[in-house]
Amino acid sequence: MHVLIANDDGIFAPGIRALAKAAAAAGHRVTVFAPDEQRSAAGHSFSITKALHARPVDYDGIRAFSVDGTPADCARLGLYLLKDDPVDFVLAGINKGANRGAAILYSGTVGAAMEASLCGVPGLAVSLCSHLDRDYEEAAALGVRAMEWAVHHPLPRGEIYNLNVPFGVKIRGVRSASISNEYIFPPDYLPDGAGGYVLAEEQDALPETDPNSDLNLTNAGYASMQVLTWKLLSDTPMPDLSDLAPELEEE
Repeated sequence: MHVLIANDDGIFAPGIRALAKAAAAAGHRVTVFAPDEQRSAAGHSFSITKALHARPVDYDGIRAFSVDGTPADCARLGLYLLKDDPVDFVLAGINKGANRGAAILYSGTVGAAMEASLCGVPGLAVSLCSHLDRDYEEAAALGVRAMEWAVHHPLPRGEIYNLNVPFGVKIRGVRSASISNEYIFPPDYLPDGAGGYVLAEEQDALPETDPNSDLNLTNAGYASMQVLTWKLLSDTPMPDLSDLAPELEEE
């Protein structure tokens, strides 16, 4: 397959290098389009009026381009520039740190994979549950295996798989996961001494009780997998709207 690989940690992050090498070693043809700098927490933002530039970079023999845009920009621009050499799958990652709970909303890694799917190309986001810049090889191998599995389990357009790989333990397997309450906490900032405010370190999140949540499964040594969709419509029933603006109702 022709695989496009993107991320949000930047093109020279060790996680994306490990994923690109693993995909190439598995026999896939790899092209990398990734941000020219760290773009974590960019979410699904992309450029509307800003001109984007894709510059070739030396990447261990793998075709790669550095993009002055967001992770979603990288996926969309890459698919556009490769339209004469179509991409079969988009891998996003390996993210430095988990994309569990509310972090899914902020994640540029997830945003890149979702942008690909909205463009009609299947996507998978891969994250390692560690903030250390090392030991990506096992997660890379599992990410490539998950991509090859996903080809035989296709999703509708606008849906992606989200894989979180535990760190520092023997992986016990891959489990379907719910979304935890991780990264849901009150706002907290620290003054920087120059009139600004810097986001404080994470606080305790809301209680997490579901044993099958992404947080609890990865803490138990399992890689967690989810299907995510761009359709953010809640399952919560809409309250009766008849009294919201009754004067506007047609008689």
